[in-house]
Formats: sequence, structure tokens, C-alpha cells
Amino acid sequence: MLSDRETLELAERARKGEREALGRLAGALRPLICRWALVITGDPDDAEDVAQFVLMKMAESMEDFDGRSKVTSWVYRITRNASLDHLRRRGQDRRLADKLGRLARAAAPRLEDPLDDMEMKRTLRLIRTLLGELSLRQREVFDLVDLQGLKPREAAQMLEMNANTVRVHLLRARRTMRREMLARGQGYGGVGG
Repeated sequence: MLSDRETLELAERARKGEREALGRLAGALRPLICRWALVITGDPDDAEDVAQFVLMKMAESMEDFDGRSKVTSWVYRITRNASLDHLRRRGQDRRLADKLGRLARAAAPRLEDPLDDMEMKRTLRLIRTLLGELSLRQREVFDLVDLQGLKPREAAQMLEMNANTVRVHLLRARRTMRREMLARGQGYGGVGG
């Protein structure tokens, strides 16, 4: 991944019409765009569609980037809006847990012990369900801060929110996840009993 400075330099060159700089910038940002779109849409195919649209939109509107914010913040806003528009167009109102099912099954590590494998599947199912019960804003904040490692201040810039509001959403998401994992873990014979 490029540093913020390198990203800004590429954006400035791309804004001046350098196609190579635009290509490098798009290549560097594409994985992030796909991830952000996946968090919002919950579907890898939809995330790919959104990423293609965002990259085209970014190329078309490079002259609109004024450098007052980070390039990633600007692109995140484009990605978020495109993802939400995509969901509206497609009429998707399915829960995140259902849509992430294929991803979790494909990404689940293969364990040697069948009991470990069963426990891992149970845990992944629980986490998918719990993520699906968070609001969209809480999922976004949880992903950006807890899964991607951004600081709440950075997530706030990307989401165009007050940093304290981001912290509140993060706190609520964490509390919900913890409370539900403990409550539901009882029935799994794992966490809490």
C-alpha cells in the first residue's frame, strides 16, 4: 500500500492528466475500494461491480479532487455513496449475515481436528449473525477501526462524521457483539459455559 504522501502525489499527477499515475493510483486503491464496498454490500460480486464503478468515477472526477482531504477519504465517500446506490438499485435488503455466508465458508481455515472445525464453523456463524444485527453505520465503524486498524479520528474523516460520534458507534457495536456473544455462547457450550 502506498503512503498518504505517495497517494497524494499520484492523485496530483493524475489530476494533471498523467495516465500512468492514474493507473498506479487505481491499482493501489482497488483492494481498499473492494473491501469498503464489501462491508456495505455484503456480497463479493456486488463489491466488484461497485469497485469498477468507483474506479471509473474516480478517473472521471480527478479534477474535482482539491487535496483538502486525504485521497483515501475522498475515494471512501465515493465508494460509500456508490455502494448505497447499488443496494438501492438492486433492491437488496438482505442481512449482512446471509450475504457473508459464502465468504466465511470459503475463508474458514481447514483444521486437522474435526471438533475444532465444528467449533470454528459455529463461531463464524455466530459472528456473521452478530455483524448482521449491527446497524450499517456500526458495521462500517467496526470494520474501519477494529478490523482495518484505523484510528477513530481517521474513520471519522472517511465517514464525514464527528470523531466522538464514531467512538459512540464503535462502543455500541462492541457492546452488542460482546453481550450477544456471551448470551448466545451459552447455547454453544463454548463461551460462558
